[in-house]
Amino acid sequence: MYYLAKFIQKILEKLPLPLCLELGNMVGFFLGLNRKKWEISFKNIKSVFEQKTNKQIRKIVKQSFRNFGISLIESLIAARLYKRIELRGRENIGADGGILVAIHEGSWELYNFFIAKELKYMMFAREQKKKNFDKFLSEMRANHSLEVCLTLKKAIKALNDNFLIGMVIDHGAEDNALNVDFFSHSVPTPKGAVYLAKKLNKKIYPCFGYRKKGFSHVIEIGKPIDTAGADEYELLTRLNKIYEGHLEKHPSEYLWFYKRFKRKKDIDILILSDGKAGHLKQSQALLSIFKEENLKVRSKIIEIKPTGKVKRFIYEACAFFAGKHCLGCGGCLNYLKDSEAVKKIKETAADIVISAGSSVASLNRIVASTLGAKSVVILRPNTPLRKFDLSVIPSHDRISAKDSVIIKGALSYPENVKEKTENCKNFFKLGSSKKVSFFCGGYLSDKDAYIESLKLFLKNLKKFVSANNFKLLISTSRRTQKEVEELIEKEFSGFKNLETLVIAGRENHEFVFEGFVNLSQIVFVSSESISMISEVLALKRPCVCVLLEKYIDKHKVFLQSLEKDVNFINNPYNIEEIKPSVSSVFEDNKTTLKQAIRRLF
Repeated sequence: MYYLAKFIQKILEKLPLPLCLELGNMVGFFLGLNRKKWEISFKNIKSVFEQKTNKQIRKIVKQSFRNFGISLIESLIAARLYKRIELRGRENIGADGGILVAIHEGSWELYNFFIAKELKYMMFAREQKKKNFDKFLSEMRANHSLEVCLTLKKAIKALNDNFLIGMVIDHGAEDNALNVDFFSHSVPTPKGAVYLAKKLNKKIYPCFGYRKKGFSHVIEIGKPIDTAGADEYELLTRLNKIYEGHLEKHPSEYLWFYKRFKRKKDIDILILSDGKAGHLKQSQALLSIFKEENLKVRSKIIEIKPTGKVKRFIYEACAFFAGKHCLGCGGCLNYLKDSEAVKKIKETAADIVISAGSSVASLNRIVASTLGAKSVVILRPNTPLRKFDLSVIPSHDRISAKDSVIIKGALSYPENVKEKTENCKNFFKLGSSKKVSFFCGGYLSDKDAYIESLKLFLKNLKKFVSANNFKLLISTSRRTQKEVEELIEKEFSGFKNLETLVIAGRENHEFVFEGFVNLSQIVFVSSESISMISEVLALKRPCVCVLLEKYIDKHKVFLQSLEKDVNFINNPYNIEEIKPSVSSVFEDNKTTLKQAIRRLF
């Protein structure tokens, strides 16, 4: 490695500069063929420049690799290029030296050589892991009169001798690094530079260089930053803002393939909604579990309008073949009629894409591939489960795969329960008496059997609450049929223990469900409602499933899966015999999901 590098350097020193430039372009081109580094670059740029089109981002990635390749050549022929470098802000440097802060951008070795030639300057760096490369680099730096501080002790001595010390704040973060926003992402940021400046009462000088054209460069040294009265976090935040401004003007100068955001403390989650409230609620439930993982979660919801069968078939076919090769493409998205949704998707950066329901599952896979994100699907999709990074499947869907998590019931996560309970009490002027609640959905297939069973149950429910001096809270759902609503109203007309009856089809409030459930000692739910039963279990209240008709297929499997978690009551509805208890389904589901989420990262 050492002798090869020396040999290449000897050849480059003899070649014409235009040919050296072309060689640099060629090196950058071949470096850009590294798929992994290309993907990291694309994702990093997309995460900070969401509004840029994929075409613009690909152009930045390409030029970034080309610049990097040229920079490698420049470091080997630096002495031939000094006349092509313009140094701006020299007058900002004080006689007492200070910390010259930079990030890994531009032709950093060339800049360091040039600054050492022009100013009283040393560079703070670490030894390279590869000894032969470190030997070559050390010799090259020495040949350009660039002295390197490999220890903190030497750096402190140099600062006391009024040297300017070059340090970076974007790589090599120590374990106790501060998490500071960089392009709105919370990333570990080395604090050594600002720590030294504060400790030794030295000024900080932000430095940024960029390529004008070919081998011509501009190095800008900013006005000094006084560290007095500011803590390390404030100083690093200010510096990151300065570099954000530079990179917005010169985005291709940064080494985007460095894993700058690998250890970030936030994630961007995109939820694709099919417009169904229940499905969106499950996606948001999973989002809430992500938030429990000590991450700063930023989320965005994009609703997808329904597509025809032909369009859906095209998406499912595209999803089957979607993969890493689709990064930045998004061609399949053009088949979507919803142009507004497509525009929003292409202007979004995401680490995770979540969806619930089969109609948007295939689109989830395509969008995740386009954005370089992980795909998470809830409920049984039409696309094979192996195509997703994580699938959350209720046991009653009767399907599983390697990267799937099987849960009981529908995914649910209670939010703002105390607030909703208080709002419910105040709105309905509810008293302090003991209460039970009943949530009624509606029949699935056998209308007559359902109505007859419901009549008998309601008769026994009235006896039960009267005998035990309970107050009764009743709510229907948005899908409850009109004849069921009329039956309930008729049965409880004038019933003295009825405290509140809500007909959801006429009026509903977001606090009704959580309020009724949380205020009740026992919660009765008609057994055809998978979502309501699941939500009662999530609220950790004793749940009694009222069987009102014969259930088959998915509903039957769902009820069977909860045999040990809920109480079932069937005709003749002997309510006094039940022994209600609280289930651990919610906590069990959450624990399983958290383990799966950790595996995603």
